[in-house]
Order: sequence, then structure tokens, then C-alpha cells
Amino acid sequence: MTELPAHALITETRGGEAAVHTHDSAALVERLLAYMGLRNDACLARELGVPPFAISKLRKGSTAVDTDMLIRMHETSGLSIGELRALSRPRH
Repeated sequence: MTELPAHALITETRGGEAAVHTHDSAALVERLLAYMGLRNDACLARELGVPPFAISKLRKGSTAVDTDMLIRMHETSGLSIGELRALSRPRH
């Protein structure tokens, strides 16, 4: 299995291979917390139905946002996939 960069956002797969888009997963977590009005990463983890370490790994940049996480974020926040991708882009 190929190691993905920590700032990658996977949005689709083709033939078993993930299509990777470069984004900042820590920025996405921070902006999603603010958008949803949540106090901390543990609250976000509960809302998404994932263990807290999954959010911690995103924040630290040690893992990328995979398709499952992206869908969970979409369903929980009501934001479109495009809006989530925009939230994960670095601000200049």
C-alpha cells in the first residue's frame, strides 16, 4: 500500500487506486469545528461517529482524509463535498 502525504484529501477511487488531492487536513478539522460550533476534537469525533484518535491523526497530519471520513463530514455537517474541499485548502 502506498503511503499518502499527510495533507492529501482522497475524494474518489478508480480501479482500486485512490485519486489524491492535496489539501490540509488540520485546516479542515479546525474549520469544521468552527462551522459546526463544536468545542473540541472529541466533540467532532462523537458527531462523526469515529474514535477521537482519528481526528487527532488528521490534526497532526499523520493521516489523510479518506473517502469514508469525507462522507461522514458531509453527512454530519450538511456541507457539500466541494465545500469541504474548499475548507481544506490552505489560505494565503
